[in-house]
Amino acid sequence: MRDNQGTERFREGNRQFNCSSCGALLHRRFRYTKLIVCEQCRSILYLRRGAVDVLGNQAALADHPSLFRRYHRFAYRNLLLEPVGTLRYGYGRGFWEEWWCLESDGEGHWISVDEGDFVMEQKQSIEADLPPADALEPGMKIDLMNASWTVTELGTAQLQGMEGELPDIVKPDRNFRYAHMERPGSKLVTLEYNDPAGRPEIYLGEWMDPFDIKAL
Repeated sequence: MRDNQGTERFREGNRQFNCSSCGALLHRRFRYTKLIVCEQCRSILYLRRGAVDVLGNQAALADHPSLFRRYHRFAYRNLLLEPVGTLRYGYGRGFWEEWWCLESDGEGHWISVDEGDFVMEQKQSIEADLPPADALEPGMKIDLMNASWTVTELGTAQLQGMEGELPDIVKPDRNFRYAHMERPGSKLVTLEYNDPAGRPEIYLGEWMDPFDIKAL
């Protein structure tokens, strides 16, 4: 199992700055952070070199039972991970959460939690000729990354809120079309269409056994 001795290589000495909306003292713990949500006024702050911009604000997310807590490490198999930020998306039958978790060397993983199902995902930097969102249908076969995938779910997601520190710019009114695809085994793919007629973002994931998640 990887230890946490390398954490200081990607922390920034707990850099402090003031919220540009309310003046509250904030801490950026990780140098990869681009967004921070102020816990006092709920402003969404975009951090860029030499400046802090306000992208909007939001209501506080309602608490609910979760295996994860921000800045509380957990072990998963041979990994030690620290959740630092959360996105919550609403869809037809409820909501799911996406937790941005960092290893001790700064490697990041998204973990999606939906009604007790856990998936660890990483964004793929690949070019692929994929159908537009409107052309997808459940049961459709799609060849991607040298494998054949079956479309298992289609839907639309709306951002309900965010917490903590995040590695990418996420607008508070974000919504997108998505498709989940699976193949035999534990792997799955998520396609996120910010533009239904454009190219999707591709995430390769793997189902997680929640009994292998150990709080530390």
